[in-house]
Amino acid sequence: MKLDYGTLLSFDPLPLQCGCSIISPTLKEISKIGFQTYNSYLSLMILNLDNYFQAITNESEYFSRYEKEEKDIILKIKNDYNSLSDTEKEEITLLDILSFDKQMMKNIVEALAFFLCCKLDYSFDNRVFIIKNNNQDDEAFPHYLYQSIAELILQRNGITQKTKDEKPKFKNKLAEKLYYRSMQAENNFDRVKNVDNNMELANIISAVAAYHPSINMINIWDMTVYQLYDQFQRLQNNNVYKIQSISVATWGDEKNKFDATQWFKNLNNQ
Repeated sequence: MKLDYGTLLSFDPLPLQCGCSIISPTLKEISKIGFQTYNSYLSLMILNLDNYFQAITNESEYFSRYEKEEKDIILKIKNDYNSLSDTEKEEITLLDILSFDKQMMKNIVEALAFFLCCKLDYSFDNRVFIIKNNNQDDEAFPHYLYQSIAELILQRNGITQKTKDEKPKFKNKLAEKLYYRSMQAENNFDRVKNVDNNMELANIISAVAAYHPSINMINIWDMTVYQLYDQFQRLQNNNVYKIQSISVATWGDEKNKFDATQWFKNLNNQ
């Protein structure tokens, strides 16, 4: 499900049928948990089986806090999965595998709880997420809904995943940087090694607050992260527009290449 531009820009939580809502986190909420923690939460929403199996390849590092029995079970499941045909693998969901990895599921529950803004637990016996409501019966949603919920969370945070074999689309370079920085296999992505430090989230916050005509260091923290990405992209687009318009006003536009409507061009799908 692809969210529309208005929903992505909105402050309002996105209600789900399971009884909870997906928030679009504000910079203030992100700063409270820390940018590094926020990045790690995103990495869990992006996680797929290929990334997971790649992570556990380094057994001594990944399983340092695991009991031998649990480690052996996870590695056996990995081997069993690798022995399946491509058709059989398509029937296996991420949480079919991760449900045997209690440490990873604990991290996923923590990340989900932040983006769903609720108290959350996971039942390994019933393989369902439990929404903890005060003075009410607990509501649950099955683990197979996780993937679709994670995709909606990523969209509200400026990342749109496509098919399994395609690279994800990003709201802008900042969202792209956060994506790759949050991956455990970051060093395997050559395109990230030379990313400019100017694209750090904290620096973008500072730059937008300094350059925007009305957003400043006081009120910027009330923006959602998606709104920040959007305004950052608008500033870049409009800066190019200003340069082009000055050039046209000075030297003319003999080839008729100047687009006077560029300043309000829809940037949502770029």
